[in-house]
Amino acid sequence: MAAPVAAGTVRCGGGGGAGGNYFMKQFPASVLTATVSVTVGGGGIGGAAVTANATNGNAGNVGGASSFGSFARVGTAGGGSGGTGASGTGGVAGVATSAGGTGGAASTTGGVGATGNPGVAGAAGGGSGGGITSGDSPSNGGTGGGNQNNQNGSGGIVDTTAPTSPADQAANSGLPGGGGGGGAASITTAAQAGANGALYGGGGGGGGASLNGNNSGAGGNGAGGIAVIISYFA
Repeated sequence: MAAPVAAGTVRCGGGGGAGGNYFMKQFPASVLTATVSVTVGGGGIGGAAVTANATNGNAGNVGGASSFGSFARVGTAGGGSGGTGASGTGGVAGVATSAGGTGGAASTTGGVGATGNPGVAGAAGGGSGGGITSGDSPSNGGTGGGNQNNQNGSGGIVDTTAPTSPADQAANSGLPGGGGGGGAASITTAAQAGANGALYGGGGGGGGASLNGNNSGAGGNGAGGIAVIISYFA
């Protein structure tokens, strides 16, 4: 999410969260224990809105890791950083069979938010929030990254249309989700919050920047993951 700032000062939007990673592994049954615990990682919570004047934004939280006992673990996806007067970096996904898309990075001049990066087999990153230029011009939020079905959230429009979340994938499909759109900035009221990412694993959008006296936009939440376990019998 971004933060309130004095007039005539650049304020960057918040960075978009990274998409969840994809990991695949095969094991012969002979190496497994009789039972194996499975942990499914939850989505990272977006950074909270800032209410104090001239304060940098809060970073989004890292998503949870998924694991198959001690046999396999897929790394976490990073949250976007809070907006400052100089940056709002996008979250970065971890190491995996196919990493999720990086979240969009905010414009360093307070311009329109960047589009989140698409995933391949991993989920897509969220768009970054819109900033405010040194000329006190508020900017729109960035578009969320698209998934395999080209589903993504749209960025917010200044003082009008809120950003959107893409549609979730079908239940238990294991398909990667799209990224949420970034929130737009405002110089007249509270900035827009970023939109949530979609199942499975889509990154949340960054929040928009605001002027002193108004709240910044909160970051959108990342979507939770899924673990699909398949047994083959000869």
